[in-house]
Amino acid sequence: MENKHSAKVAWQDICLPKAEGGLGLRDFVTWNKAMNLRLLWLLLVGSNSLWVAWNTEHRLKRTNVWATVVQSNSSWIWKNIMALRPTAKDLTTCELRDGKRASFWYDTWTSHGPLIDYVGTEGPRKLGIPITATVAEAIRTDQWSFPSARTRCQALQNLRLTLISTPIPLPSRGSDCFKWGPPSVRTPCFSTKIAWEHMRPTATKPSWAKAIWFKGHVPKHAFTFWTANLNRLPVRARLVTWGMNISPLCCLCNQQLETRDHLFLHCEYSEQLWDLLLRRLGQPSFIFQEWNTLVSWLTTASNATPAKLKLLVCQAAIYNLWRERNNRLFNQQSISPSALFSLLDRSVKDMLLARRTRKGFSRLLSRWFAHT
Repeated sequence: MENKHSAKVAWQDICLPKAEGGLGLRDFVTWNKAMNLRLLWLLLVGSNSLWVAWNTEHRLKRTNVWATVVQSNSSWIWKNIMALRPTAKDLTTCELRDGKRASFWYDTWTSHGPLIDYVGTEGPRKLGIPITATVAEAIRTDQWSFPSARTRCQALQNLRLTLISTPIPLPSRGSDCFKWGPPSVRTPCFSTKIAWEHMRPTATKPSWAKAIWFKGHVPKHAFTFWTANLNRLPVRARLVTWGMNISPLCCLCNQQLETRDHLFLHCEYSEQLWDLLLRRLGQPSFIFQEWNTLVSWLTTASNATPAKLKLLVCQAAIYNLWRERNNRLFNQQSISPSALFSLLDRSVKDMLLARRTRKGFSRLLSRWFAHT
């Protein structure tokens, strides 16, 4: 136990949005990279800042952002900014106008993406266009420098057809316009939100998320329910598997193995509390067979009981059952199920009174009193 260094929930899961099963926290490593992408964007579009001017003159020199080679003696921040180029390449495109800023080989200005990736590293030699050339420098005698029509390279044949249908860039059209974002969301300005959404870990949206995070939830109740839903609360059955020399019996009944489902659903103490709560909600008395049954009941619409009232009461019940368990374990204090129900009743009234002016909560207090 002393050598075990683990968290209840993995950090990458915590950093998922609430709708995807996490807590919506931001991983600072990923967030820092998303912010640094803005510096790369400023170099790409040629911002008028002093920082861009200095790096263009002393580091990029006659090359572009994509082709520059990072020197071993470069600064730490410069190395990290340049390391983000593959990510930036996926999010940047160029709307061709005069062709003087767009890189012929590295920028995405055709449907083929960066031509250096599409044609290959032999492309500059086969076409006779330098690796550092801009699109404008690929124009010869007012026409594209086409690949030979007899080339056997399929990529070059496709490029030839693309260039034939692409208008030649002209100074009268203004400067090239770089755009930021995935194909579904293109914007001429840098967006940290887009960068973050592209880089952060993702997961499918679980059906149980709406049973935890809803407008008007009590944070401490929702957090406890979220941890319990993931089965990460330190119940005794889990503590024993970690090597702790303790009794595995339930703190409430002292008869059965203390697992999540037993503690909150099957324990005699919990069943008495649920019986009181269900009657107060106008629901028939029944026993939740497993945790998924409880979650399914919460997420299923019912004309008998408003969904928000069910969620508030259920989360408060789980929180108070866990609190009662801890009071018995650490403080040697206990109360009866009916006494705990009285505390829950007072808590629910306070929550509903505090939220009575919010949308969807105005009539919940009267519904809570309907079955007294």
